[in-house]
Amino acid sequence: MSDLEQGSLAYFLSAPVDAQWADFLRVMAEELAEQMSAEEIRAFFAVLGRRIARRNPLAAGETLQDLESAVNQHLRRCNWGWMRVRDLNTSLEFLHSCSPLRQALGDQAMDWAPGLFEGMYDEWLKQSGADETLVFQQVGRPEGMQDTLRFRLAHPSQLL
Repeated sequence: MSDLEQGSLAYFLSAPVDAQWADFLRVMAEELAEQMSAEEIRAFFAVLGRRIARRNPLAAGETLQDLESAVNQHLRRCNWGWMRVRDLNTSLEFLHSCSPLRQALGDQAMDWAPGLFEGMYDEWLKQSGADETLVFQQVGRPEGMQDTLRFRLAHPSQLL
């Protein structure tokens, strides 16, 4: 079993599903999809993510490991999964696993709901001093049973 699978299994076993908001969130997702395009909803969710990050600034750190640790502390408090960051030399890759987006908002929401994390990470990176010319965006589709989302922080030319 890979580190990603072991971490995901440990997370799922420690995070019970809370149905308190289930109907509301599903109905909201359906209504948003009827009223707006996927691109508009994604942009709206990115705004929400930035606002969440501004309300929850990360502890100061010096290294990527410090950043990963601070993000994971926040994610753990919210039961929003967990994240790993990797230095790819020309970019940083963020792997976010076990988010509750699909369970909360439904399968159709996976085209736009990751915008929440895109906005949140982007804001935290800016707060941490990331170069303003760099772009943070999702790369590809959710992967595997743990819905791993891939994001990259890179120069725009690296994301084409």
